[in-house]
Amino acid sequence: MDTCPPFQTFLKPMLTLASRGEVNVRNSADTIADDFGLSTRARLETTRSGNKRRYIDRSHWAATYLRQAGLLKTTRRGYVDITEDGVKFNNKFEKIISKQDLFSLPAFVEFQERRGTRKVSASSHDGSPDGGLTPDDQINEALEEIEGELAATLLEQLQNSSPSFFEKAVLDLFLKMGYGGGEKQSGEVLGGVGDEGVDGLINQDALGLERIYIQAKRYQADNTISAEAMRGFAGALSRKQASKGLFVTTSSFTKGAVSAAERVQHRIVLIDGQRLSQLMIDYEVGCSIQKTLSIKKIDEDYFES
Repeated sequence: MDTCPPFQTFLKPMLTLASRGEVNVRNSADTIADDFGLSTRARLETTRSGNKRRYIDRSHWAATYLRQAGLLKTTRRGYVDITEDGVKFNNKFEKIISKQDLFSLPAFVEFQERRGTRKVSASSHDGSPDGGLTPDDQINEALEEIEGELAATLLEQLQNSSPSFFEKAVLDLFLKMGYGGGEKQSGEVLGGVGDEGVDGLINQDALGLERIYIQAKRYQADNTISAEAMRGFAGALSRKQASKGLFVTTSSFTKGAVSAAERVQHRIVLIDGQRLSQLMIDYEVGCSIQKTLSIKKIDEDYFES
C-alpha cells in the first residue's frame, strides 16, 4: 500500500492488538503498518506540519479515541490494555470500527461534547465526512481548503490585472524569493513598446554582469503558451546575450513549449499559473497572514520532574 489509509481503519487493529494483552502505542503503529502492508513511501508520509509520520499519528489518535470511549485503559506511560467493554465491543465488529460506531458509547459522546460547545449524538454523525479524520487531519484539510481557495483567488486577481501590474507582481515575487539579493533596485520592469521580447530583468550582482530576464504572460487559463512563444523568448535571450530566463504565465505551457524550452541552449525555468499562485502564498506576495493558531500539547517532562 503506497498511501497511508484513513484514520478510522486504525481503530479495529489497535483494539485487536490490545485484546491480546498490554501493548505499547508507538510500537503498535509499526505492527499495524506491517499488517496493512504499508510501503516505505507510505510510512514516510507526514502530517502537514511535517514533524509527524502520518501512520504513527493516526495510531496514537486511534488509541486516544478508544481510551476515551472506555474500550482501552492506560496501564503505564505509553501502554494500553483492553477493558471488558472493549472486548465485547471488539467482538461485535469483524473488519472495521468507524468513528460513527463509537458514538453508540456514552463515554465517547461525553468526550466529544467536552471538545466543543455543541451537543453531539450518533445520529448526527451518520455519513459524516469527517468520520475518518483525526482533529489534526481536520485542521490540515481545512488549511488546505483555505489555501486552495486563496491560490485560485490570487490567480484570478492576476488574470484580471493590467499587464504592467502583472509584470511588477512577478518581479516582486522573484525579489522576495531572494533573486538579486532581494534588493528592489536589482529588479527592473522592461515591458511595453520596444521591450525586445522580455518584460523584466534581475541583476544578480551589483555591476549587472549576470542577469536573469523574465517573460511574463498574463493569459486566461485556456490561452496556453506555445512552442513558438518559447522559441521567441529564447531568441530574445540570445539577443541579450543572456544564459538564464524565467517564463511566467497565469495559464499553462503546451507540451511543445516545454520541449522547446528543454532544447534551447539557454536555461529557461517555466512557471505556470498553479505554481505561480503557490509561490506567492509561500513568499507572502499579494497575501498576508490573517491568523496564527497555537496548538498546545501535554509537557511530559513537566510531569516527570
